[in-house]
Amino acid sequence: MRNRKKSKPVAAKNNIAVVAPRTIRQPQAAPIQYVTLDADQVGTYATMVSNLTPDPGLSNKHRTESAILYFDYPIGKDDIYPDYKNNRAEIDKIDRIMRPLCNNRFSNVIQISVRGYSSPDGPYGDNERLAKARSGLFAAYIRRAYGIPRSLISVSSVAEDWEGFTELLHRIDPPYKEATLRIIRNYGIFNGREKHLMDLQGGVPYKDMLRRFFPKLRRIEVVVQYDVRKIDGGEAGELIYTHPDLLSLEEMYEVARYYRPGTDQYREVYEVAAFHFPDDVVANVNAASAVMLTGDLKSAWDYLRKVEADPRAWNNIGVLTLMEGNPEGAAVWFRKAVGVDPRRARRNLEIAESIANENE
Repeated sequence: MRNRKKSKPVAAKNNIAVVAPRTIRQPQAAPIQYVTLDADQVGTYATMVSNLTPDPGLSNKHRTESAILYFDYPIGKDDIYPDYKNNRAEIDKIDRIMRPLCNNRFSNVIQISVRGYSSPDGPYGDNERLAKARSGLFAAYIRRAYGIPRSLISVSSVAEDWEGFTELLHRIDPPYKEATLRIIRNYGIFNGREKHLMDLQGGVPYKDMLRRFFPKLRRIEVVVQYDVRKIDGGEAGELIYTHPDLLSLEEMYEVARYYRPGTDQYREVYEVAAFHFPDDVVANVNAASAVMLTGDLKSAWDYLRKVEADPRAWNNIGVLTLMEGNPEGAAVWFRKAVGVDPRRARRNLEIAESIANENE
């Protein structure tokens, strides 16, 4: 929870808390961050802010998670040794995905894809064998460790990951990038490409590739797809703080109904929702509404700035502007919002114009 800062002076008009106009008209005044609301004012603002309903058709309970694993292998071995060198940390990456799925009653694994990659150094045949063997043996490890049926796991491999190497060259941009890319374009895998790379600039770039680039290409990528069943309000209340990733926006908002607007619990549910659906307009607008009812204007602006181009955010921008003591500015936003939420926006516009008239 955020620490509540001391609020600016507040005036109550029509049961609306607005920062005294003088505090925002001083050229050097800092932005208003918090205001203190009493219970009546929370109730009034609760009728003014927007509470959007998620589109049921967008409540997709299909999930996908992925991990990139870099294992160390004893000489001459292709199987997974969890306690060898840094392998335990790599195992933990897939464990964090699989353990929750295997230990809860809400999800069902649909498909696991395992793909092994080798780097371009060395004979092609050896790289092909390594990539295939290591991806297959890791798939067997997943079946044993998590009890996953063989039919749910697909296995593939890439003998020499030239595409990944090219992406690394563009991202890291070493001095020899352009010369290396020319060699990749002009020479095929079986037509001396690696030999030309080894001879480039006396072999110095190739030594750097061996040290900095190729280890990043020797990896196993795992993609886990699973479905989550529909979850009722009681179950959602259990999961909101433990496995919120299993919930849809609708299910999260069912939990919020157990709490009174303006309370910390009510706010937390909406902020959890916005955290897990960071690009969703509904999640951000509703989170702004929830934090406004606690008087936290700063956080409300943080949410609304992410979606301010969407007309569904305009009513809340008007309410925030009003809370900052600018009824004239608020009226502009409420007029814009009339086409989206006519009844609420018109009622809010009347309040803003009434306060503006009293200030004259």
